[in-house]
Amino acid sequence: MAAPGRFGSGLSRLFESFGDGAENDIVPDGSPLSGEPDVLMPEGEFDDPIFGEGQDALALEPPKAAPPAVRETAGKPKAKLTLETPPPSYEIPDFEKDEKDVESYEDAKRRYSRQQISSAETAIQTSFAQKREQLSREIKNGRSFDEERRAAAMHTTRQYANAYPRRVDKRGVNPPGFWENIFSFGRAGRLYRAAIVATEALEQLRAAMRKREEQLAALDDQMKRSIYLKEESIKKALETEAGLAEFHERPEIKSLYARTEKIGKEREEYAKRLERGVVSDAEQRDRAMGEQKIAWTELPVMGAIIGKVARFGQLSYFQLRDLERKEMLLSYDPRLDPLRNCVFDIYAVAGSVAAKLKRNDNGTAFRVADHFKACWRNQEKAEELYGQHRAALREDRGLEPMEPRTEGEAEIIARLAGLAEMVDGGGQTRADGAQPQSGASAH
Repeated sequence: MAAPGRFGSGLSRLFESFGDGAENDIVPDGSPLSGEPDVLMPEGEFDDPIFGEGQDALALEPPKAAPPAVRETAGKPKAKLTLETPPPSYEIPDFEKDEKDVESYEDAKRRYSRQQISSAETAIQTSFAQKREQLSREIKNGRSFDEERRAAAMHTTRQYANAYPRRVDKRGVNPPGFWENIFSFGRAGRLYRAAIVATEALEQLRAAMRKREEQLAALDDQMKRSIYLKEESIKKALETEAGLAEFHERPEIKSLYARTEKIGKEREEYAKRLERGVVSDAEQRDRAMGEQKIAWTELPVMGAIIGKVARFGQLSYFQLRDLERKEMLLSYDPRLDPLRNCVFDIYAVAGSVAAKLKRNDNGTAFRVADHFKACWRNQEKAEELYGQHRAALREDRGLEPMEPRTEGEAEIIARLAGLAEMVDGGGQTRADGAQPQSGASAH
């Protein structure tokens, strides 16, 4: 009968808790009625038949209803903590697709302009070709008449010279004297007028031919000028509202123009929001990354330098550039400032991140100037960019560190911080490019 004894002692303790001094006991929520610690019952204890029969004999008060908040949450699974970043409340445009749409629109506009210019040029060339053909035909006819009129002028002049030789000399045909005309019963005057008329006809024909030849020679210059003026006129007309409306009404342009208009409105709205100061730092960063084709830093990164510190409001990032001219962002950490005048590699080895200073094949240090020369084949451009880089080495230093985005980025920053400590503590070139003085401490 050991079981009833255990049940009686437990029941007595239960009723004692409702006795004197019970109000002073502090009972935590969800704890047993007594202040005693929970007792782990042996396995199978509740299978005791005596305990089961005694349950009906207990005249305990019915349990109180749980509070509403407890009732609402009862039975629901607890929320799990997560490190996932919530989706942004803004939408970043697809800058690459938008750029293609704008380029397609501008290309269609150029093709349309070239088509209009080509049509106008063809019309001008056709018109000038007709003028050239007409002038050439007139010149050819004039040459045939020139032989005829030249022969007539020679014949009449010879007749007048044979009759009155003193009236024809090197200066030309001279009129006959009064008595010569009287004694010849007007024949001298008739010969003179015939010679003069034939000579003047020849001169008029040759003057007309010279004028036609000059017009023919000037046609090419006139055609070039006409084409140029027409081209400028078409370009200016295409920039007017009427010209643009006519261009936008073309079936193949309507949808493309609608997309470019949507892109333009989105850019204008963003500029207005940015001016009002309602654009979040994260949105500025994500838009800059999309527009400038900047990615987050991912392994491996070979031959990289810290090009600058990109700042978006309160957000700061190192902007890295590798030898393939790929731009990457890395959360800012002031421990990495000594690497701003170094070229380094970041890579994975056996599942962990490693970093080292980049060197040439012969073991010499790969300098920042070598990085610019490798990225830009134009040496003048490389030297110009390198000068700008050196001038900006002292800017944006010692800023507040950024929290790493991921564990992988944190490991990259940790490895680079170790490399920076070796560079800064080893007496190597400082971030401003100067060498430590001899005898001075490198720390």
